[in-house]
Amino acid sequence: MKAIRSHNRKAILDPDTPEPAPAPGEALVTPTRLAIDADDDAAATNTDRDFSGILGHEFVGVVEQVNLPTDDPLATRLTGVRVVGSSHAPCGTCERCRAGLSLHCPNATTLGLDQRDGCFAQRFTIPATSLVPIPDTLDDERAVFASSLGRVLHAAQMLRLEGKTYVSVLGDGPIALLAAQVMVKRNASVRLLGTHEANLELCTKWGVKHRQQHEVGRRQDQDIVFDCTGSDESVALAAALVRPRGSVVLMRARQHTATISAAAVIRDELHILGSRGCAIAEAVAELTADRVDVLSLIARRLRFEDAPQAMAAAREPGTLKILFDAA
Repeated sequence: MKAIRSHNRKAILDPDTPEPAPAPGEALVTPTRLAIDADDDAAATNTDRDFSGILGHEFVGVVEQVNLPTDDPLATRLTGVRVVGSSHAPCGTCERCRAGLSLHCPNATTLGLDQRDGCFAQRFTIPATSLVPIPDTLDDERAVFASSLGRVLHAAQMLRLEGKTYVSVLGDGPIALLAAQVMVKRNASVRLLGTHEANLELCTKWGVKHRQQHEVGRRQDQDIVFDCTGSDESVALAAALVRPRGSVVLMRARQHTATISAAAVIRDELHILGSRGCAIAEAVAELTADRVDVLSLIARRLRFEDAPQAMAAAREPGTLKILFDAA
C-alpha cells in the first residue's frame, strides 16, 4: 500500500506500507480526497510536533469495513458510506470520556499528528465514532474542508459574538479566512487582520472588513480577538488589541515562546480561552447548504505522488489549502 509518512524530518512516499486492520470500534476507510495544511508539514518535519508515522488528518473517504458487532446500528449506518471525520480520537473509557469530556481525554491520539497514523494512505483506520456521513449533494472538494470549518464553528460557539462592538480575527490562512466568513454572519463588525494581500482580497469578495496587521493601532479596544496563527507576533498583537475584560481565543499553538503576560491578564482582567474542538457535523451542514465559500481557499490540486513535495509548499507564507486525490 502507498502512504506518505514522516521520515528523517521530511515527508516521503512509501510504496510498501503494510495494510492497516481496524481494531475493535474502528473503521477502515479508503480516502477519495485529501488536504494538506501547515500542521501536516510541522508533523513531517517535527518542527512543532514529535511525530513519526503516516501523515494527514483532513480527508473525505468511503468506509470499507467497521469492526463492530453486526447488529450495532453504527456499523450499518457507516459501511459503504462516504464520510469525513474528526482527527481527535479519544479512548472512550477513561473518567473524562465517561463524564462527557472526551475532547480532553488524557489518552487521546490525533490522526496523523499525535500517536496515530494518518489518512495520507490508500487505506487508514479511525474510530467509527469520529466519522460523519456526508450527503450526495456535497462534493469531495468542499467536504474535505469539514474539519477546518468544524474548528471555526466550535470556536464561534465559545463566546457570544452578537452585540460586540469590535471583533478581530488574526491571520489570513485557511482557518482565519473561514473564521472571518463564519463570524461576520454573527456580527458585521468582524474584521480580519493579515499580511498577505492576495488572501486579504478574498475578504473583499465576501464583504468582510480587512486590513494589514501593521496598519492597525494597538489601542486595547477590541472586545474579542481570535488568534488563528499562534505565532509570537500574533499572540503579542492579540494582547495589544484586546480591551480590559475582553476575550482572547487562541486557536493554534506553536512550540515557540508566544505568551501573554500574566501581569497583563490580571491587570486587565482578560479572558484567555483555548479552542481545540471540532463541530464537524455542523460543518457538514454548513457546507451542504453552501453557506461558506471554501473553493476560493484551494491553492492547487495535485496527484497523490506529488504530496511529499506539496508539503514544502504548504509551509510557504500565504499558501492556502492544497488538495490531492488518494492513489
